[in-house]
Amino acid sequence: MSSLQELITSRRTTFQFQDRAVSDEVIERALEAARWAPNHKMTQPWRFVIPGPEMIGKLKAHFVRRLATKMAARGYSETEIAERMRVPQPDIPAQILVYSVRNADPYRAHEDYAATCCAIQNLMLAAWADGVASGWKSFDQPENYELFGLDPEQTQIVGLIQLGYPLQERQSKRRPLEEFVERTR
Repeated sequence: MSSLQELITSRRTTFQFQDRAVSDEVIERALEAARWAPNHKMTQPWRFVIPGPEMIGKLKAHFVRRLATKMAARGYSETEIAERMRVPQPDIPAQILVYSVRNADPYRAHEDYAATCCAIQNLMLAAWADGVASGWKSFDQPENYELFGLDPEQTQIVGLIQLGYPLQERQSKRRPLEEFVERTR
């Protein structure tokens, strides 16, 4: 991929990955790009957690429980849920929890959250430059703070980024730019 514009327009969210490891070098480049995100007053509020084997097991169990809960809410029978739970969940080649250090000033806290979102975008684009796809999961629920040992009074989870080589190429259509732009006099 040769240009930033091509990276931006070709990157697609995916959660289906090949059974292929993402190298530490690719992760390091993506994290390096993330830390260069714009941020007001140079607060650099983002933090990154790379789960080890024990945490990966906990995350897998978390997502299995979550799937069962979603299936139950959609009216699946206990038998159908049990059948689905017997199917092994695929491994995610790499995951990074991203959170922001909370600021006591609500305005600054909002800016820091936005800056951390920018860091995630940089991370995802840098990974895609290496052919590694990504998916950004919302993860700001109370049980996830506990899972990672984070204090929700001091931190705000911005997302769990899942990374890997995509199983298939994905396409996307966007509405015309004119629908999003207003020009004033």
